[in-house]
Amino acid sequence: MKRLLLLALTLAACAAPAPPLVSSAPAPPPPPPPPGLARILGTGAANVIALLGPASLDRSEGPARQLQFIRPPCILDVFLYPGPGGAVAVRTAAARKADGSRIDPGTCLALIIPAGR
Repeated sequence: MKRLLLLALTLAACAAPAPPLVSSAPAPPPPPPPPGLARILGTGAANVIALLGPASLDRSEGPARQLQFIRPPCILDVFLYPGPGGAVAVRTAAARKADGSRIDPGTCLALIIPAGR
């Protein structure tokens, strides 16, 4: 009897593991844009320039384009990349204060938008 029990336990240990459970829940939505950047994300360079005025720096590297706005109290770098249809639009931004310390890009954007825009 002990041999039969031992044989059954040995065979059970050799059995294939159960397949992993597949979640039927949908993937979570992408995170919302950083506060304040929603006004420019997905728009083109013309819209950003109309909102902030002329860029202090406008450069391209490969398919990417960078617009830099040096304004008191911060420096905002806006990065545009081609989308699925080929249209170049704002995908992200970075910001810093004049002393090089970090500032949230959305906060910087809100601070440098001229009054009335």
